[in-house]
Amino acid sequence: MKTTLKVNLFKLHFNVIVVLLVVKLLFSYLLVRLSYFQRHLKSNSESYNFLGVPTELSNSIEYLLLPVLILFVFFYRKWAKFSVRIILFLVIMAVLNIITGLINDVSFLGSLTFTLKIFSPILLFCSLVIYHNKTDLDLKKLLIRFFKLCIFLTIIAIFQFNPTFNRLTNYLPVYFDSIHTHNYILVSIFIGVSYFIYRNNKSYQLILFFAISFAFLLIGYNVRTALIMYLIYIIAMLFLVSDLFKYLLVKLAIFVPLFIILGFFVKSEVDLTEVSSGRTTMYADKVEQLSTYNLKDWLFGRGYGSDLIYTDVWWWDKKGAHSDFITFVVENGVIYLLIFIVLFMYLISLTKKINIIYTITILSALFSGIISNGVLVRPLANYVLFMVLAYIYIDIKQRQNLNYQH
Repeated sequence: MKTTLKVNLFKLHFNVIVVLLVVKLLFSYLLVRLSYFQRHLKSNSESYNFLGVPTELSNSIEYLLLPVLILFVFFYRKWAKFSVRIILFLVIMAVLNIITGLINDVSFLGSLTFTLKIFSPILLFCSLVIYHNKTDLDLKKLLIRFFKLCIFLTIIAIFQFNPTFNRLTNYLPVYFDSIHTHNYILVSIFIGVSYFIYRNNKSYQLILFFAISFAFLLIGYNVRTALIMYLIYIIAMLFLVSDLFKYLLVKLAIFVPLFIILGFFVKSEVDLTEVSSGRTTMYADKVEQLSTYNLKDWLFGRGYGSDLIYTDVWWWDKKGAHSDFITFVVENGVIYLLIFIVLFMYLISLTKKINIIYTITILSALFSGIISNGVLVRPLANYVLFMVLAYIYIDIKQRQNLNYQH
């Protein structure tokens, strides 16, 4: 009787995590904001908040979800021993945040913002591995249910919500928080679906799926950072499944850089600021900002909010660096950034033998943070990504064990 009670409590704890994730996804449409150029339209919170819930409900769920995840991982850590090191990383980075906050006299919770955003999805990853190891849960079934939910909500948005306004152009409506978060969620789903196809050895279906899904993201939303993340993953997958692509990739690696360099010489009037949506100007301003830092600032940063500055390009509002890596240095210091990188190298090493798909998925997510406010600081999207990573990780481990037995 006592054993049964423990199992039930374990499952109840896990089900609470799943329910909170579902609620977080369901009410994320209330977070979608209208741009200045859409001010004549009614927001989702005005038009479709039938239950009258707080607009920030999806974000507020995080205050429940995070402690529930921490407790689950802590109580059942023996079922995924690597989770102890994950908790250690969390403690170290949180302590650094506290030091930064104290040194710069800024908000305690503000200083912890990035750490909490980064670790919630990683703790979900740990929780899914723990649950699988303890109950032999088929994560594929759970993953497919979440995929179906997200796709269903995306379809509702397309047919019901306001169009998205991005870079002075209308695109398809979004459901999840913002156009960037919405696209990172779709990219995560497409990575998961493509992995299912890959495991079934359907190479031609995989190539067709990549072509259709990439075109949908490009034409429907054109969020370049999400597209680049997905493209990195696609290139790695095609390299695995196609000998022809291997040959073409070698040729491209030689000739594409030459054509790019030649293009800059022939057409010297290329406006890098416009091409990068103002990022190059912001990065130059960040170099200037960092040049004023002393040793203490370089080690621990200047605290929450110090990354927000005015630039000549984005004159209407204060903006951040549009690079998570730069933001980490500016606000939290070099030590914090180095530990962040080590954390993700540790996650890559969990498979023992390097797996290209698992590794490139993590590296593409990291790259999104180098060139923008990437998926890793967007918890809503990152939860879906780390659900996919948990499934890929478990699938890899199962195959490794099977090969070892034979």
